[in-house]
Amino acid sequence: MRFNDLLHVSATDRRGSRQCLAALAALTALSLSACGSDDGNSLTGDPEGGAGGPGATVGAGGASSSSHASVGSGSGAGAGDHASVGSGGTGAGGTDDHPYDHCKSGYMPDPSDSSPTMKDGPADFFPPGNNDPEIVDTTVQPEVLKWMYDHSWQAAHVEWHAIRACNLPGGGGLSKVNICSFTNLVPKDQNCQTAGDGYQFLVFHRHMIQALKQLWPNHSEQFEGFTKFPTKAEDVPPQWRNQWKDWDSAALEAGRIGDEIDKPENLARFPDEGTLGFWLQCNVGQRLAGATNMPWVGLHFVLHAKWARPGNTTHGVNNTNANIDNYMFWKLHGWIDNVWEKYRRAKGLTPDDPKLKADLEAQCREMDTEIKIIQQNLDPEDVVNPNEPLPVESGFFHEKVRPIFESRTNLCSGCHAETGPNAKLTLGGHISSKKIVDGLVNQPSIGGGQYRLVVPGDPDRSWLYLKAAGKAEDAGCVQTDMAQCITGVMPPSTTGPTVSPAQLEILRQWILDGAQGPT
Repeated sequence: MRFNDLLHVSATDRRGSRQCLAALAALTALSLSACGSDDGNSLTGDPEGGAGGPGATVGAGGASSSSHASVGSGSGAGAGDHASVGSGGTGAGGTDDHPYDHCKSGYMPDPSDSSPTMKDGPADFFPPGNNDPEIVDTTVQPEVLKWMYDHSWQAAHVEWHAIRACNLPGGGGLSKVNICSFTNLVPKDQNCQTAGDGYQFLVFHRHMIQALKQLWPNHSEQFEGFTKFPTKAEDVPPQWRNQWKDWDSAALEAGRIGDEIDKPENLARFPDEGTLGFWLQCNVGQRLAGATNMPWVGLHFVLHAKWARPGNTTHGVNNTNANIDNYMFWKLHGWIDNVWEKYRRAKGLTPDDPKLKADLEAQCREMDTEIKIIQQNLDPEDVVNPNEPLPVESGFFHEKVRPIFESRTNLCSGCHAETGPNAKLTLGGHISSKKIVDGLVNQPSIGGGQYRLVVPGDPDRSWLYLKAAGKAEDAGCVQTDMAQCITGVMPPSTTGPTVSPAQLEILRQWILDGAQGPT
């Protein structure tokens, strides 16, 4: 099943009245928790998005949370005892006065769950015209893909992360709907800046996991995480075993801490759930102020990078526009969720804890609100056609440099492909070499402060080279209004550069010679 085949919502349906959006912006004050807390465990808010106490109600920056708050169909609601919204998706039951509310009661099973034709486990995905088993990727089953595209889940996942970058340099990330313009929705806790953001990361992904298990209870294996950190080829699906590479020692140690999070010495590392979430989520170079005694390896990122598939990124786990399509996305995020649950139980917390239930409901309502915004703005024409023919090209970059990025050893283009590239940086995929070079030369970097990606003639002032060579940390990066400083080596590693010395010399020479494009 191809990406374009799954977009069933017409452009007309997606482009609604801007007046509806204005009404929605006001409505969302009743549907979204501002989540502003550095205590690491809060999604409940005061009027400024600050932390709520133990008895705080889930609101949106001081919105009313009366016991009978209600709104019409669609998303958004007060957070009182009898709050009511339209289901916005699969659901049954309820009345006109009290429509079924999946944020409170969960999703009803999707009809496909009882179909004799629906399969379990991963579905193989190959790029058009290429059935090489070395390039196969794994997705959830087609019925799940169709539902997620029909309900704008992929796009909502992007916007959920994008809105948590609005107050950071270069804010908004990959948003396609100018999500930062909805200022009343922007959480105080921004991406990898606070323990509160770490907690939101955990709660949001649990909301998605639980929703999918409710929709497909007979096929829930697709959304189960690894039972333990995978340390050998036999721990992963067969499609991924032939390219297994052993972890470095630091990643293995971090994985062991996750698996044994309930041991006293590991519990002591993380004073609250948000600190744990920050450690699990955030990349090397992003550290939580005041946190000590943690091995910073960027587990979330190294797990994503493990299953990059250069040359097959339509549903890739590192395609930020579509990564929730991928079977391995749910394996790795399910493992993260398992670690969190083991931590909670060791702390005496249970899955039916009222505060957690309220926080999960708040994340559901935020996602519903973002879906509503998306369906008024996002056009299917935004999707890249994977069958568009590429030009014939040659030259040093095309023949020597680009293969470094697209190699199965470095996996750069698995995370930085033509669609949904991390950090808006494209290094390969179904795209011409000319477009790659145009996107590099004299272009600002999102994570390199004052540096540009490639400065012709000067590799030591080129962020792309400094990151690949492991020199970024000592390069004197200074955060600007448009760019943070994220200095970890790329591809992600805790033991230094993974790009070979010979490959680094090729990259350096290309920049020294003027960073010329292809011919």
